[in-house]
Amino acid sequence: MKTKLPLLSLIAAATLSACSSTDNALYFERTQLEQDISYLASDDLKGRKSFSAEIDVAADYIAQRFTSIGLQPMPGAKDFKQQFDLHSVTPKSVAITLNNQSITQERVAVVSQSAGFSWQQTDELTITHISADTDLREQLRELNQQGGNHLVLVDKAHEEVFARYQNYFNNGLTKLELKDQGAMVLVLGHEGEVSELDVKVVNEVKTQQLTNVIGILPGKKKDADVVLFSAHYDHLGESKGDKHDHKNEEESEQDTIYNGANDNASGTGAMLNLAQHYAHLGDNERTLMFAAFTAEEMGLIGSKHFATTQNPDTIAAMINIEMIGKPSPFGSGKLWMTGADKSDLQAVLNQSLPQENHIQANPYPKLNLFYRSDNASLAGMGVPAHSFSSTDMANNDHYHTPKDELANLDFESIYKSVTLLAMASKPLVSAKATPSRVAPLKDNAEGKIY
Repeated sequence: MKTKLPLLSLIAAATLSACSSTDNALYFERTQLEQDISYLASDDLKGRKSFSAEIDVAADYIAQRFTSIGLQPMPGAKDFKQQFDLHSVTPKSVAITLNNQSITQERVAVVSQSAGFSWQQTDELTITHISADTDLREQLRELNQQGGNHLVLVDKAHEEVFARYQNYFNNGLTKLELKDQGAMVLVLGHEGEVSELDVKVVNEVKTQQLTNVIGILPGKKKDADVVLFSAHYDHLGESKGDKHDHKNEEESEQDTIYNGANDNASGTGAMLNLAQHYAHLGDNERTLMFAAFTAEEMGLIGSKHFATTQNPDTIAAMINIEMIGKPSPFGSGKLWMTGADKSDLQAVLNQSLPQENHIQANPYPKLNLFYRSDNASLAGMGVPAHSFSSTDMANNDHYHTPKDELANLDFESIYKSVTLLAMASKPLVSAKATPSRVAPLKDNAEGKIY
């Protein structure tokens, strides 16, 4: 389904209008909401994959929308784009000999954050034997926390788990900052002690730029207090010809684009139109920040970087909008939120809503969703940061497939959801209510090796 949507004409269409004259007036139009989502999820943007030319086009679109809305860049920033580097480290060549016996590549997994390393003496490293009855994951976690150089000899009983680590390491590490604090070499199926070794590893280190898009609406009185509205705008790009996500070969040939209409053009469109709504009202007591995060699909990378640039004590609340393109199990336009037990934000928001439209707690607790979207990057610092969704996760066959496209969105439900968020967030914006803080996450120090 080819959709061509010219960027400039869509930006020019971003007009402000009141839907009613009541206190619940909305200053965004459904047509604009649909245009924003439709542009971001169009085939022309090819799935908005991180590092692609198309995600840069998406960032330009969001920045231009911020300009048309009348937002300002963050203090000290020259424009709306918060650009930063992401480093990747991928094994390029690996040669390992143990006791004068060459080890085949199929039995080896290597990882470090350096350009490479070489070992010729056993006293240069720690040698660990993983027996059949040892928990391989737990043992590797402990070694990763220790740092240093480790040769890990893994019993064949762990072949399946070993293969997962091998695939993970071969795909390369991605880090906001590289720290060479050791290396790990896993060898599957080596028996006996190691008296001699020769290990030579060369890694490819690549640095690429990513972009968050951040706009500010300064507060009237409590400008040091921030309410953050956010959504991630990246997705998965195009498939490589795999057919496992398609029902038949014909469909595979016709549709290879992971449009990410629900995940998360819908949330990004909602964030843009909430910005438009509040900019037109112009009566926000708190400063409002609107953030489109990149590289969420790579592990919350964009929001993790953003979090390092913020004082969490100044952020009163974060409303992260994630997948509102489908009707909720609670009804069309209804929302649920992650981590409802971690702060009282749910109660704060529901005080502005009629009972029948109350935001519900996450109905899928086993999916651990509170930690799987960009809210987690701020919640870990104590911010009452939660994600808001409508999608029925128990019946979400289009998730991360090319079928997550515009034809499968419910725009009436999306419009209702954005309307609900505009109503619910009023006490936050007016500074009449302040949610309780999230208990900072337990210290789970990042590994030193990977």
